[in-house]
Amino acid sequence: MSSDSKTPYELYLRQGSANYWMRFSLPGQGQIRIGLKTPDKAVAEAKAAGEYQKAVWQAEHNILPGKMSFDKLAKAFLASIEPNEKTTPKQRDTYKSHKGVIQRYLSPFFGNRTIVSLTEPKLYQYLDWRRTYWTTGPGKHEKVVTYERAGRTFSRPAIHVEPTANTMRREVVTLRAVFKFAARHGHISRDAIPQLEMGKETKNKRPSFSNAEINRLLLLAEQRVQEMAHLPKIQYERLVLLCFIDIAVHTGMRPTELHNLNWANIVGFADERVKSIEQRRIRIEAYGKGFAPKQLVPNVEAFGSFINLWDAYERLHGKEPTPETPVFCNLDGQRMQSTKNSLHALLSAAGLKEDAFGRKRTAYSFRHTYASNQIRKGTDIYTLAINMRTSVRMIEMYYSDVVPDEMARQLEGSYE
Repeated sequence: MSSDSKTPYELYLRQGSANYWMRFSLPGQGQIRIGLKTPDKAVAEAKAAGEYQKAVWQAEHNILPGKMSFDKLAKAFLASIEPNEKTTPKQRDTYKSHKGVIQRYLSPFFGNRTIVSLTEPKLYQYLDWRRTYWTTGPGKHEKVVTYERAGRTFSRPAIHVEPTANTMRREVVTLRAVFKFAARHGHISRDAIPQLEMGKETKNKRPSFSNAEINRLLLLAEQRVQEMAHLPKIQYERLVLLCFIDIAVHTGMRPTELHNLNWANIVGFADERVKSIEQRRIRIEAYGKGFAPKQLVPNVEAFGSFINLWDAYERLHGKEPTPETPVFCNLDGQRMQSTKNSLHALLSAAGLKEDAFGRKRTAYSFRHTYASNQIRKGTDIYTLAINMRTSVRMIEMYYSDVVPDEMARQLEGSYE
């Protein structure tokens, strides 16, 4: 052991170790021990002076390793991924998702507890608290949930049910992201990043549409467009919804991918739109779950809706769309953020709000319809996974019960 009365710290050797350690106390922090990783005393003394000054500065700014609160770390994590002008749509969605989970659940529960105090039992305690948040916990009396979109504040009715296993699993991703951020900045070791057992993933079949239902929906949507010939603005909005459904069914794109489309993402459209119908071929660059757009091959039947959207924009605004113009625009020429309300009204009018099992249909149901139809046509799941920007595992998980048409005919047999 070594001690120097002129220094505020002490060097010492641990039993069974040849390397020096240092220990000292700071107001409000208790005793701190730091391994210096050297058996050379002179080197250890030089390193100790630097480590002590670093610890004093960190303590003054409340960022001493292991001493920083979860709440402050979570805020610092969000600040590190906050969107800017170079942020992709997917990164913006990820930021909004993390922010929502942190502000609604993680920070209220963990608060100013230090990151190192969040041991495994405490984390599982959080999971139990989260499961009952909306039923018997803090959210049971809340009537509405407020949220921001495009700089505006909206609200929706609170739903007082327990979260699904998949929702819990997604939210744990946010929790681990905060711990990874803490480890990256030296507040904890990487071994302290939690590995929580979340149980098996649920494999619920996704609600989709039969081809007969899609035809019924599109026919009704087209009729509703024609009914508004005397009200051009309403007719335009209904036409955009019709095209949104048609393109979604024939591309399998996610709703957010569709909303993020600009005309520059419709590769070859300018050249192909002047060709005959049977010759038209385009590719679409879509922002999926990666940070860069990925190209997909749409079904040829989607092309007509792109033509309709282009022509409708030109009629409304008196000019052609630019490459930076959103494909799905509102009346002001701005990017459409959601089709939820208009789609809900159309599904209600068509009697197609739910499938045969009572599962509610949403804009995502068109993606599931596309996947089912491609499998029935005989498209192999590897090709389909690439074109849908997802994994083979996800295709197998959610569409394994879809039987290709050729196989179905073989299984059915005939009376001949």
